[in-house]
Amino acid sequence: TTFENIYNCLFSDGNCDAFVKYASVESANDAIHTGFNLGIGQPLGKPPNFYVSVYNHDNGQGFVAASGFKYGAMDSSAEDKEDYVKDYGDNENDAFLLRPSLLEMSLNGLLNDFLGRGSFVDSNDGTAPDLVDCSSSNDCSSVSYCSSSDSSELAAISTCAGGKCICGSRAHYHPAVDEAISPAANEAPGWFTIDENDQGVSAMITEPFWSSFVGVRAYNDAGKGVGIYASISGALFTSICIFVVYRLKKGLVKEKVY
Repeated sequence: TTFENIYNCLFSDGNCDAFVKYASVESANDAIHTGFNLGIGQPLGKPPNFYVSVYNHDNGQGFVAASGFKYGAMDSSAEDKEDYVKDYGDNENDAFLLRPSLLEMSLNGLLNDFLGRGSFVDSNDGTAPDLVDCSSSNDCSSVSYCSSSDSSELAAISTCAGGKCICGSRAHYHPAVDEAISPAANEAPGWFTIDENDQGVSAMITEPFWSSFVGVRAYNDAGKGVGIYASISGALFTSICIFVVYRLKKGLVKEKVY
């Protein structure tokens, strides 16, 4: 059953056939819409590993592809920009792209599939039609049951989800990033700045595990011994200084020069 398949994917084999099927269709749909085939996102592994990793273009961060370069954010009007930063649109292949993980792509396709099934009826006899098989949204351009649906205008646009043509895309990605964190302009994805205009409504939330390639300096843990040694040494040095100052003052008073 569907529940057993999802349970197996989430707790046994994160690269299961069900997830791969939905993610493959979503990847094909995105390639048609953007002209870029980014493939399936980061896999979960077997058993599934839900570590979210560092937020960059390989792990769900939206990015700009312009003139052969990738940017987390782009500002071609910046005075200090590099010469290779061109205006967006100078190249016909410029695009805004997003490459979610295998889990995110699968859930998006799964929601599209099941929210789309049964949400329309055949206008002739009032029954749900047999859904057409597909491998991408290109295979759904000629289906008739979407145009005859009584649903909204958006739902009349057919798309492929899980290998079936359904009407309308009902699931959407929402990158959940703290409002204080902004992609660095004209830098590669994975680099961020803190928004100076942030109102501080909430505590800033970030992933606690950082890659050594994003400007983090790591130090070895020397243990508690070093701290204890430093404290004792500092206390002894302070005591010696107090004693020297006391003896010096006493000598100066005795010689009547203080």
